[in-house]
Amino acid sequence: MKSFACALLALLCAAPLSAQRYILKDGRALNQADVVVKNGRLVRALAGGGDGAAEVSYSFSQVVRLDWPEPPEIEAATTLLASGKAAEAQEKITPVYSLFSPFTATPGSWWSDAAVIRARALLAQGKCPEAESAARAIISAAADLDDVQAAQLMLAEVQLRLNKPDIADAMLDEILRKHTPSEIEARALLLRGDIAYANKQFDKALEFYLQVPVFHGSHDELLPTALLGSARAYKAYGDPARAERAYLDLISGYPASSEAAIGKAESKL
Repeated sequence: MKSFACALLALLCAAPLSAQRYILKDGRALNQADVVVKNGRLVRALAGGGDGAAEVSYSFSQVVRLDWPEPPEIEAATTLLASGKAAEAQEKITPVYSLFSPFTATPGSWWSDAAVIRARALLAQGKCPEAESAARAIISAAADLDDVQAAQLMLAEVQLRLNKPDIADAMLDEILRKHTPSEIEARALLLRGDIAYANKQFDKALEFYLQVPVFHGSHDELLPTALLGSARAYKAYGDPARAERAYLDLISGYPASSEAAIGKAESKL
């Protein structure tokens, strides 16, 4: 595994430096290339300082906005996660998460996006304690309500993985009482399906899984999970023909997904 320092250096060099700026309260802009993080502050060397290294520092609280393009690692880590490469996704996104950690709720920060991907990567690896801690950090620090709800959803999934489906279901009720975006509703339906399946309520599980492509089909990244869930539910429900059809749709429609690999192994297709 690359060292964190090497990964962070690669991150800082990935995007045009002229677009990576810290905007201060007084309106000044500090180019990211001109400062370093030292002792919890942004430090800029003064021109002509010589070996004495005259410098000026700024507290993080002086930064009111970030002028920063989306780091390419966000898309790359999302793709890795969808392909079942959760450990690689975690490695890819961690430098972004760390870079923006001092600015969790600052406008223009990419911390919340990175934090959600990182937490999902931890959960996908079965690291429930770490995933729970990561999700709680998002709930405490994120400014975006969608990201907070995504974290709450992950906490519910942790409970399911700990064989506490009733607690997970109650947590979903609480999340869905509020206005939720389509992606969160779709992920909640998938989790509802998993809960019903764990409780051997296979017809109910199938109903939840099938709602995802019907009502939230624009979230293409979630359809492999819905197809795998529906195939399993059909099989457990006693409908092998529809189960095989769902497996075939999954394998042919989303061949690069981790769910397709699981579907091949389960169906022997």
